[in-house]
Amino acid sequence: MTIRFPFPPTAHLRRGADFRRVYDRKCKAADGVLLVFIDRSPQAETRIGLSVSRKHGNAVVRNRLKRLLREAFRLSSERLPAGLDLVAIPLAKDRASLPAYIESLTRLCRKLLRRLEAAEAPPAEGAPS
Repeated sequence: MTIRFPFPPTAHLRRGADFRRVYDRKCKAADGVLLVFIDRSPQAETRIGLSVSRKHGNAVVRNRLKRLLREAFRLSSERLPAGLDLVAIPLAKDRASLPAYIESLTRLCRKLLRRLEAAEAPPAEGAPS
């Protein structure tokens, strides 16, 4: 039996408004491999948007990085929390490998989810505000 990890079109952030909403939340973390922005998704599933700048090289190089990031997201989607929108930005093309992206993506998403939940939590009673 083969376990499938599909990457349907609904798992992509496509609209500029979605990217702006995630960026405006300003909940971000980096680890030298990736910079990840995060926000709650209006959908139940986790979606990803990719932003690869020209500083990484020509279109061939940028498309390779995007393919690696999409594959890392697809393979790690079972380990990522549900209901999030992510924007992933690669930082160093010399560290661009599938295992590095998978590890970085899962670690940063867990870290950012804790930060997001702490920001959304109501203040405790009796605590100074």
